[in-house]
Amino acid sequence: MDKKRRIKYIDLCKGLGILMVTWGHITKLDNPVDTWAASFKMAIFFVAAGYLIRYADSYRTQTLKGYSVKLLKSLMLPYVLFSILSIGFRFATMIMKHRIDIPAIKSYILATITLRGTFALWFLPVLFIAEILFFCLIKYLPKWMRIVILIVIPVFGIWESYFIRHLIVSVDPLTFERISFLILPISKALIALWFLEIGHIGCMLFSKVTSREIRFMIGLVFTIGNIFLSQQNIGVDLNNISLGIHPPLFFVTGIIGSFGALFVFEFLEDYVPFTILNYFGKNSLILMCTQRPFYIISTATAGWKIISGMPGIMAWRYYIDCLGAMILVMIIEYSIITFVNTKAKFLIGRF
Repeated sequence: MDKKRRIKYIDLCKGLGILMVTWGHITKLDNPVDTWAASFKMAIFFVAAGYLIRYADSYRTQTLKGYSVKLLKSLMLPYVLFSILSIGFRFATMIMKHRIDIPAIKSYILATITLRGTFALWFLPVLFIAEILFFCLIKYLPKWMRIVILIVIPVFGIWESYFIRHLIVSVDPLTFERISFLILPISKALIALWFLEIGHIGCMLFSKVTSREIRFMIGLVFTIGNIFLSQQNIGVDLNNISLGIHPPLFFVTGIIGSFGALFVFEFLEDYVPFTILNYFGKNSLILMCTQRPFYIISTATAGWKIISGMPGIMAWRYYIDCLGAMILVMIIEYSIITFVNTKAKFLIGRF
């Protein structure tokens, strides 16, 4: 296989991830679908990235300087540009409503500068830091350090999850916000680094399983296992280092959920086109940067309420309403994606 071409099942995993992120931004009520999605919707991006790094052997000929420049262009430039646009957009909406919230604008700016990030934009600096650390780990540090990281980071993450939970109830919201600006970016980057390493190791190990059918069966077992285990760990929100009521399960479900999707999509891509999922996977960066900062989620949800009424009660109807709102989000995002890819490529680091 040509290792320079796009790997479709990687894009399909990213597509699944961004759809789950969108679902989580739409749904407001605790429900089993959101609990399942939250168990690996961010981990799948990091695991897929680590898997791809190993598969393509992309570090072999690169230098730290060259790799850093590449990531600055593909991740941090979009982070800066979309942050500026989103803050400007929010300020403009405040002017239109004659309710200028200066503290909110200051908070957006501070979050951007500290790399805490506004809305889902936090993902970009976290991935940037994690990939730089991972590059250094692979290229310059002894192998035993990788074993140490595999052990230490989950322990640290579990401890910090409890610490954050205690901190939220111990200090006032403003103090917690300021503290979070300092500690959350690097904490999330370390967890992302761990999943990058898991993806890298997983690619190395599962490449020895040459039968796609066997990998598919492993993927099914992992997926079924994740559906069950995820329901035992409600309250997962990586953005705020909330790893659920049973934090160790966060790492387990992140692994099996991500590899389950990888192996299932690897097998099914030859039989099912997955055209829409593939499209949104290739453009997941744009969706991550636009759907909340520019009120795409709010607009679609309000629009669907006009269509259906969207009662806020947990029943089968609620899932249909959330799905309807998500379809409207994707219709709107299709126009934004088309515009960015044809008229404003510089926003995603392409020139």
